[in-house]
Amino acid sequence: MARAKRLIRCYRCGRTLQTSDPTQPGYIKEDLLSEISVSDRILYCQECYDEMIKLNNSKLDLTVGDEICSILDRAVNTDAEIIYVVNLFTFNGTLPNDVAEKIKRLNVLVVGTKVDLFNSKKDITPRLIEWLRERFEEYDIHPLQIRVTGKGDKYSGEDFVRFADEYREGRDVYIIGDIGSGKTSLINKGLTGFQNNSNWSITRTSFPGTSERILAIPLSNSSFIYEVPGFPLSHNVVTLVEKEVARAITPKKEVKVVRKAMKSGECLMIGNIASYHLYSGEDTVVNVYTAENVECKVIPSYRYEPTFNRNKDKKEIRPVSEKLSHFMDFDLFEYDMENDGLMHDIAIEGLGWISFVGRGQVFYVYLPHLSALRESRSKIE
Repeated sequence: MARAKRLIRCYRCGRTLQTSDPTQPGYIKEDLLSEISVSDRILYCQECYDEMIKLNNSKLDLTVGDEICSILDRAVNTDAEIIYVVNLFTFNGTLPNDVAEKIKRLNVLVVGTKVDLFNSKKDITPRLIEWLRERFEEYDIHPLQIRVTGKGDKYSGEDFVRFADEYREGRDVYIIGDIGSGKTSLINKGLTGFQNNSNWSITRTSFPGTSERILAIPLSNSSFIYEVPGFPLSHNVVTLVEKEVARAITPKKEVKVVRKAMKSGECLMIGNIASYHLYSGEDTVVNVYTAENVECKVIPSYRYEPTFNRNKDKKEIRPVSEKLSHFMDFDLFEYDMENDGLMHDIAIEGLGWISFVGRGQVFYVYLPHLSALRESRSKIE
């Protein structure tokens, strides 16, 4: 009688795992198959594992394109000042590597926008500034100054120029950031009452050698503020789901904070967009930071798959994306947390994050394929 042998597949790509040839699809190191119970842990082929580790690295392999790089080359060659603008809700600490490599040799100022989305009952500004400094220093960028701002701030043209002038020493200023970072709104607010004492006009024109159109604001007869086009959101959840779902996960008012108690063997579903599974460790209370239209629910992990499948039709936990319907539409990461008693975040770029005290827990995180995931000390403590 013929013998039947169970074939083990990569959880992500579905290829049959094999240990004989590293150059062929589905390769995995032999000791991983022999030492790990396949019924207890999730296995990936080496190719999928390497790609996912890259996505989970603090220096995620993001790029912004040749034309924007050409503009930044001009900034480097003229020793310009950089104002880097980030959206405090969506930013989880990942920077485009090509941008970081260029600007780390320049004077960099950082502005965090959308601070009005956070609870205003306590002063969170010092921690947000510290958190931004920590994230940029991971890329060997040491901001000279960091400011956080929101919709209600009174930010005059005089303030705007003073902030740009403080370190530039007569040089040009380049304002950069992701699409949706809020840099255009920041500039528009700064232009209120702006006095142009130069011989030049404020113009929007093609940057030399590129097809990119940029805003040029004269600071003097020989120096300008340039607004560089927004960087693409290639690893942000908003670009990986339908437009209506993207609108639902983008906060329009104060970010909703929901407290959920989790036990080992339970998972927290964020619509059908992502889920956090407490694989092992002591009971944990998590603060969930999401947009106001995003729903979450704690269920036993063994019920995750049937709940997820039912939710695609019933839409009991919203939002629901039709683009996320199969396990291959998700990446899965495991976090072995420190037992340090400090607050930590696990953040999905564009969707939000959970915050909790590190007690040596093990979390599994399912998130849309190719979206950026980061763990760090808490943004808001």
